[in-house]
Amino acid sequence: MPAKKKSAKKKAARKTTRKSTAKKKTARKKKAAGSNAIDSALAGLEREIPRLLKQLRGNLRDLEKQAEQARRDGEKRWRDAERQFRKDADELRKKLESVVSGTSSKRKAAGKPKKRTAKKKAAKKARKKAARKRA
Repeated sequence: MPAKKKSAKKKAARKTTRKSTAKKKTARKKKAAGSNAIDSALAGLEREIPRLLKQLRGNLRDLEKQAEQARRDGEKRWRDAERQFRKDADELRKKLESVVSGTSSKRKAAGKPKKRTAKKKAAKKARKKAARKRA
């Protein structure tokens, strides 16, 4: 049994050694970064660039979609307004034509004598002829 205890102690010692080694490396990096802050800031920015570019591309795609949707909406509103305008203009034109044609036909009817049919013309001629004979 004492052999097992020794191996367990060795493993625990290795783990603490590994942790302390990692801490030492991190401390060295921080110390090196502290000595040259500009280089570390540049290195951080270089690491950020790919993520920022991806984010910018996504934002640009979204913006393009919004612009396209706004253009389509504007065109649809324009078509609807144009359709309504043509419909209203057509209705007004028809109303105007009916008003103008209705008044002009009444004026013509009042100003002109009615056309006589052939029978009425023959009857009038016969009356005139009979009146001449009497006279």
